[in-house]
Amino acid sequence: MGIEECKGACGPANHEAIGELMDGRGEVAGALARSERQGAMLLDQMRFQHEVLAEIFELSDPRATTPHQNMQMIHGKALVAIQAAAKSGLLS
Repeated sequence: MGIEECKGACGPANHEAIGELMDGRGEVAGALARSERQGAMLLDQMRFQHEVLAEIFELSDPRATTPHQNMQMIHGKALVAIQAAAKSGLLS
C-alpha cells in the first residue's frame, strides 16, 4: 500500500491505510524499518572493523619482541575482517 491510498481525493483520510503505514505493515514503514536495520548492521560492521584495525595497529609495533608471530596474527585478523565484510554484503 502506498501513501496515495492514505488520502482521499477531496474527502477524509483513510485511517486504516495510515495505520498500516505507521505500524510497520505499509511499504513506507517497511522501507524505513529495513533502512534502520541495515544502518544498525552497518554500524556493527564498522565497529568490528575498527576494533580489528586497532588490534592490528598494536601488533604492528616495530618494538615488538615477537615480530614473526605478530605478523601471522595480523594476517589472520585481516583475513577475518575482510571475510566478515564480504559476507555481510554491506560494504560492497
